[in-house]
Amino acid sequence: MMLYFLKRHAPWISSFILGAVLVIGGGYMIVQGAAVRDRLQDELRAEQISTSQDSSRPGVLVDDAETAQAQADVIKEHTLGTWGPYSALPRDDPRRAQFIDGVTLRTALNLAVMGFGITQLVIGAGLLVLVAGLATLFLATPGLYFLAGVVVQRESAPRLTTS
Repeated sequence: MMLYFLKRHAPWISSFILGAVLVIGGGYMIVQGAAVRDRLQDELRAEQISTSQDSSRPGVLVDDAETAQAQADVIKEHTLGTWGPYSALPRDDPRRAQFIDGVTLRTALNLAVMGFGITQLVIGAGLLVLVAGLATLFLATPGLYFLAGVVVQRESAPRLTTS
């Protein structure tokens, strides 16, 4: 009796559990990715950084990856274009501190750009996992249920022998 139960029900039950885990995991990834993206936007907005007039998007609040990258590019152009690389500045040059400030702000903006990219990646991966879970629940689980019933029926059917 237990062997019959395992043959008949174990495949579709395990498929159902796997599908449910994938749906929950995908949903969690999507929610967490969106939450981190929103937090990044809130933090950028709180800094009240506006893009400079010579950026690709002048005079807008930095609150997404595009505007953060635009402002980081302008800062890089201003520091490297004006003074050259940091290593070329003499040790006693008073502009070294200003250059470091620019590098620090540029690094923070580039980290925001990477953060937005990572959140997009997590949301996209979550969508894929969610779709895989739904496919498992609605395609594989019923298929295994009916297939297991057919296999068990064939095994329990009387066999014809010829002598």
